[in-house]
Amino acid sequence: MDSTATDAEHIAILGAGASGLALGWLLSQAGKRVTLFEAAPHIGGLARTFDWHGIPCDIAPHRLHTGDMEVLDAVRSLVPLREHERRSRILMRGRQIRDPINPIELVLRFPPRTGFALVWGFLNRPKLPETSFEGLALNRYGRGLYDFFFAPYTKKMFGVSPAEISVTWGREKLRASGLLDTLKRQSKTFFHSFWYPAQGGYQAILDAMLARVRGEVLLNAPVTGLETADGRITAVRYRRDGTEQRFACDRVFSTIPATGLGRMLGEEIPLRFKRIQLVYLDIARPEVMPYQWVYFGDGDVVINRMAEFQHFHPDLPPRDHSVLCAEVTMDTDRPVADVLEALERYGLVSREEVRDTLVLTEDCGYPVYDKGFEAAREQAQALFGRFDNLHCVGRNAEFRHIETDEDIASAAACLRRIYGDASVVLRP
Repeated sequence: MDSTATDAEHIAILGAGASGLALGWLLSQAGKRVTLFEAAPHIGGLARTFDWHGIPCDIAPHRLHTGDMEVLDAVRSLVPLREHERRSRILMRGRQIRDPINPIELVLRFPPRTGFALVWGFLNRPKLPETSFEGLALNRYGRGLYDFFFAPYTKKMFGVSPAEISVTWGREKLRASGLLDTLKRQSKTFFHSFWYPAQGGYQAILDAMLARVRGEVLLNAPVTGLETADGRITAVRYRRDGTEQRFACDRVFSTIPATGLGRMLGEEIPLRFKRIQLVYLDIARPEVMPYQWVYFGDGDVVINRMAEFQHFHPDLPPRDHSVLCAEVTMDTDRPVADVLEALERYGLVSREEVRDTLVLTEDCGYPVYDKGFEAAREQAQALFGRFDNLHCVGRNAEFRHIETDEDIASAAACLRRIYGDASVVLRP
């Protein structure tokens, strides 16, 4: 607990995405006033929702599945939630298979030669040094399943070979370790249902937190620099209405990318984020697929995953069209054309059915866990740790591939370290 903390603190929060809003909400509940700085003209970051052709559209599919009941109860108290049965699939090699991937199903659904390779590979798994994602995946699943799914999908997602991805990524994301684990699907990957706001998409959660913030939320206010003295951040410099402005502060919470914060403090942090292009399609058909989302496992298809938003909103009135969102991390200058080519290849959509398209780009989509990223993250933590009133919270600031519920939990944990457990209560 920080004995210098007071209710009269001038608190700056950099970024008004899910992490920044969670900080603002929890600090406000603790009786403090805050000032949030957001470069965009809207709140929400990667968790925001917008209305397009009468359908609430998230920035790619979001779903709340957590074993942290304190966080779940807090979100429930902010907005009404509805529990949905998970309906998703993996598309690859002309077939639909269950998601998460089930090695037994692969053996039964694909040609005998492929099935034999999967079983043989699993039964003859190597014992490699786990120095990369490749080594970990080969050890857990064998050569057959690695070549079939994990290698092409991972390379498509990050743009580099799995041999160049840190083993940390695998340990966080490969939550099963073989055929028998298909019977034990209760982790964040293997979940049967999820929670989602009853109305308005994920934006409903963000708006509810925003409504409880005591202080100011400055939009179109990019932070341009930080002033420091004696191991503390003393002021935030930002641009608004075409002029440079200054906010003197006692404490700073940063949720912006660690790379940008590092540059403000005079260091280049060698961490990398993967850009996402989100291709939205308005389709002249009431439904394209009966799933909330699908993953595209083939390495030569640009789409990572695709959502159909009406399946997150069962109360929408009947309509003659549907909206899809295809997430693309492969480098392409023609995202719409490439997405349509993929959908036609799978027989999902014809070009004649597309009524409208929209492309949104998010430069900091995914933290890329390159081999050696741990050292770069430690460099960032050492730099930020030089300032005793600077705290980094959330996915991009901490450089962790976490979900919105984990952003909220991270905000609460940070504030409890500063102000004590009794000062932070996860309720509106």
